[in-house]
Amino acid sequence: MYENPLTYSNFWSLLLICILGGIATGCGNEPDTEAPSSVAVVQAPTETILTSNIDHLRIRKTPGPDGEVLSTLSQGDTLLDLGEISAFTTEVTLRGIRFDEPWIKVRTQDSLSGWVYAGALNFQLDDKVALTNRLMNIRLQTFFGEMLTQRILDYRTAYRKARTSAEFETVYQEALQLRDTLVQLFEKRITFIQKPDQVPDISWMEQALPGMITQRVAEGTAFYLFLDYRQWLARSRQTKGSEDDQFVEICLTAFALDSIEYFAPDWVIQTSDVDFYSELGKGVHRKMFEKINEAQVSSEHFSEAYRAFKTRLLEDIEGTGGLAYWNDQQTILLELDAILEADFGLLTRAEKTALQMRREQFLEPDTHNIRLNMRAGME
Repeated sequence: MYENPLTYSNFWSLLLICILGGIATGCGNEPDTEAPSSVAVVQAPTETILTSNIDHLRIRKTPGPDGEVLSTLSQGDTLLDLGEISAFTTEVTLRGIRFDEPWIKVRTQDSLSGWVYAGALNFQLDDKVALTNRLMNIRLQTFFGEMLTQRILDYRTAYRKARTSAEFETVYQEALQLRDTLVQLFEKRITFIQKPDQVPDISWMEQALPGMITQRVAEGTAFYLFLDYRQWLARSRQTKGSEDDQFVEICLTAFALDSIEYFAPDWVIQTSDVDFYSELGKGVHRKMFEKINEAQVSSEHFSEAYRAFKTRLLEDIEGTGGLAYWNDQQTILLELDAILEADFGLLTRAEKTALQMRREQFLEPDTHNIRLNMRAGME
């Protein structure tokens, strides 16, 4: 526990309160008569809605873990912020995640007023609401540290302020790099408890990381951040230029199932956490090459992302990593022929030659250790 006076009204508002109220020292409101003297509170009603993210959340008469319990809340219960916050924080581990946050005075739906622990709350991050910004900053710093927290906040600002395709491209590249950095810390920061009502909740991160969503992976034993291309599409439509719109449309082609960037793009079928099969023959490879080729002819934007897509497509066709193929020989040859006949400019001469050689290998799959028509054994 450490002392950390918190306010969420601005300096001039507080100064005016001090002058009008004739407060001689401290320049803050007197604490509730029921609150201990170690708690400083400031009146500033905000009409901010908060949500309990755990079951059996205790609402207390006074802030702090020793406050008398007035009632308990269920996960999903909504609360109204009453504009008072404790001057101290409490370190608590909830569902395998360590929090170090203050206490918030709230009113329940049935008009009961009391104090709840901020770490057990979800909220809509609003730039105009000092409370939500302050709570998110505390939460991120506890989870990621000061430097990464600042990087997250800078990314959020850049995402919201991107006005051109070039700015959008820069933000997108930062999203990928930041995501990779953050997920490396999940294993260190999250302890999975194998009870249905004790699954960690990190959905609050999505408020600070626009364009991303949190998902459980590895049979529910780990978390990952994926890009949500529905959000990116909405954002691209607010910028000048069409290059970013075109790029997001290609991403939506790659992840057509539900517009979420999962580990398996639309040209791969995943039948379990460890079993992946190429869907060469489905037509997605050709469509992706066609769209990327068209985009690169008209603009140099997103060239790095397009190269990454091209590499993944070629590796999938060539069976890099020992991939087996979902479709039968004839279906695969039809798509490969369509790709070769299109003579896409994005493919180098060496890449086209490699594709032609791969086609020849598909004619004798057993000789080249190629497993075809895997769907036959699954149906």
